[in-house]
Amino acid sequence: MKHFTMAELTRSATAQKMGLKNVPTSEHRANLEMTVAMLADPMREAWAIRCAHERWGSPALNVTSGYRGFRLNKAVGGAATSAHCVGFALDLVPANGRLAEFKEFCREYLKGRAFDQLISEDEDERGTPRWIHVGYKNVQGGQRRQMLSKKAGQKGYTEMTK
Repeated sequence: MKHFTMAELTRSATAQKMGLKNVPTSEHRANLEMTVAMLADPMREAWAIRCAHERWGSPALNVTSGYRGFRLNKAVGGAATSAHCVGFALDLVPANGRLAEFKEFCREYLKGRAFDQLISEDEDERGTPRWIHVGYKNVQGGQRRQMLSKKAGQKGYTEMTK
C-alpha cells in the first residue's frame, strides 16, 4: 500500500466511542489490501497528476470510513450488505477540499475500469458530495460498475447524472 495505511483504513471515532474493536479478519485485511492496490492507490496517483496539472494543491485522499466490522457498520447505520464490512469499500475526501472536482475525476477515472460502486454521497443542491464512496467489489465479490448519487436527506440512490 503506497498511499494508505491499515491504521487509517480501520480508524473509527464511533468504534472508539462505543468501545468496539474494529479489527479486520485476515480475509478482510487481504480484501483491504486488494482494494487499495487495485483501486485506491492507482486512483490517488492519477488524482495527483490532475491536482498538479490544475494547481489544486495536495492530492492526498483522507479515508473517512474504511473497514467497518458488522457491529460498527450497524452502529453507523450502514447497509447490511455494505462492502465496508468485508474490506472492499472506502469513503474518501480530497485533502484539498475539491469535492466537486474529485467527483468528476472519479467518474472519468473509473470508466472502463474494474470496480463495484462509485457513490457521490450526501450531495448538496449543486451536486457536490460530502464524501465519495468507492467500492472495488461487493460482498459477493462482484463488480457492478455502478455510478450512483444520493442527495442530502434522500433515502435511496439514483444513477449518477452529469
